[in-house]
Amino acid sequence: MPVTLTNQILIAAPCQTVFEYVTQPWRWHEWHPNSRSAKAEVERLQAGDVFDEVIEVQPLAPLPPRMKRQTHYVVEASEPHRHWQVRGDTGDGWLVIRYELTAEGKQARFQRTLTFDVRWPTRLLLPALKRQMRATSAVALGNLKRKIEG
Repeated sequence: MPVTLTNQILIAAPCQTVFEYVTQPWRWHEWHPNSRSAKAEVERLQAGDVFDEVIEVQPLAPLPPRMKRQTHYVVEASEPHRHWQVRGDTGDGWLVIRYELTAEGKQARFQRTLTFDVRWPTRLLLPALKRQMRATSAVALGNLKRKIEG
């Protein structure tokens, strides 16, 4: 059964600024602890475009093992400055990341929803993965806020 985690944060910046930053996966490593690197063929990713990312998770943190995954994504939806959604294949599972932005005065409410599932044998680690992803998702949004506001 898939796991869904939703986090949101207010960022003191216009929705346009936040959207343009978070929809550049090659910059995710600057704010998301699980992202190691990413590359795409185009500079502005729109629906139908693809990109690749290397992610690393540590489901039993602080204990090893670290699981590194090459993830291939397709952009499923993109409405500039409002929402963006991608679907990724990790080889032993899948994930969907959705970003939604809402203006609140001079701030942007940024909501990130991660839905994921894994196949056997990684499925044995699903409860630990869920805990780890919940923790790193919260850290990521704090990092994002500091990065954009700083």
